[in-house]
Amino acid sequence: MKPAGGIRTSKQSLHYLAMLKETLGDDWLTPDLFRFGASSLLNDVLMQITKLRTGAYQSADYYTLD
Repeated sequence: MKPAGGIRTSKQSLHYLAMLKETLGDDWLTPDLFRFGASSLLNDVLMQITKLRTGAYQSADYYTLD
């Protein structure tokens, strides 16, 4: 399963993962059965990692858009 559209932030992806776990169980929490496919989500994850490492957010323009 690959949810489409609207998953742009790390927080939104966590909502989907929690919903999946509560609905279908832990067995579905694998890359073979469930995955995200959004470049904007990747950029947000990179921004969150940078925030954890440096204590400050980077501009969204710092990361690639393609």
